[in-house]
Amino acid sequence: MLKLTSAVLALALAGTASAGGWRDLRVDGSSEEAFAQSMTAFKDALSVQREYVFGEALKDIWIQGATAADADQREYTADEYYKLLDGLRYEEVVNYTDPTGDTAKQRHRDARVFKKRNPNVTAAMPVGPSGPDPRWGPEVHPRGRIYLFGPGPDPNNQ
Repeated sequence: MLKLTSAVLALALAGTASAGGWRDLRVDGSSEEAFAQSMTAFKDALSVQREYVFGEALKDIWIQGATAADADQREYTADEYYKLLDGLRYEEVVNYTDPTGDTAKQRHRDARVFKKRNPNVTAAMPVGPSGPDPRWGPEVHPRGRIYLFGPGPDPNNQ
């Protein structure tokens, strides 16, 4: 009887934990590894359209932080970025740079139109001519620069 009760309780708790799905996910900015794991969790849980909106919002946050750091004549670091995002949910991230939510709404509309025109696409919307870009985390260039969505330009050509 105790085993049955434990099993039912475990099943109920598991169902409750996943009931919120992507809405309950939070960015873990405690370390680079934790950040990467939380980005993977978001990527796995979000629809293609939400993945696009989320990725664009992350870029906006990075750009805003980097612009502020430039104004202060200093480098913007990945650690600052992680700390800023730590604990935020999807809605908080997509509305961070635009609290009105207008930018996020427009991006959702853009993503729906893109999806209608490209029903077989299973990754985020293409960001540029190179096609979909699934990475959201900054990568440190060998010379110390940070690229939010990948390695950036070839280090041998700079």
